[in-house]
Amino acid sequence: MKSKLLLSTLILTLVSALAFAQPPAPRGGEVPPPAPRHMGGPRGDIYRMCRNAGIYLTDAQLEEMGQISYEYELKINDLEYQKRSIDYKFKLEREKIDLDLNLIKDLISQRKDLEKEIDYLRIEKDVTVLDVLTEEQLNQLNSYRMRYYYYR
Repeated sequence: MKSKLLLSTLILTLVSALAFAQPPAPRGGEVPPPAPRHMGGPRGDIYRMCRNAGIYLTDAQLEEMGQISYEYELKINDLEYQKRSIDYKFKLEREKIDLDLNLIKDLISQRKDLEKEIDYLRIEKDVTVLDVLTEEQLNQLNSYRMRYYYYR
C-alpha cells in the first residue's frame, strides 16, 4: 500500500513538473524575434520578397495581387473541404468491421488527386501573381532571389 502511494506521488510530481516546465530565458536579456508566419493573400511571401528586394508595388498591383490570391484561395479552400470530406469517409470506412477495400482504394485515389490539384493551384497562383510585376521588377526580384538563396 505504501509503495503504491509513493509511486503515485512520484508519477504525479513528474507529470506536474513537465506541465509547468518553461524554456530557459534568452541570454543577455534579448528577446528572440517571433517565428515568421505565412500571412496569406497579397501580402504573403511574394509581397515580403518584393519589399526585401527593394521593390515597391503600386496600389493597382497590390489590388490585382489581392484579387488573384482571393480567387485562388477560394478554389483551394473548396478542394481542401472536399479533401476533408474524403478523409472523413475514409475514417468511417476504416472503423467498420467489414472493410470494402475497393472503396478505400478509391478514397485514397480521390484524396491524392485532390492533393495534386491543390499543389498545382498553389504554384499556379504564385506564377499568376508574379505576372503582375513589370519586367524591371521581375529582374530586380530575380537578382535578389539569386543573392538571397544561393549566397547564404
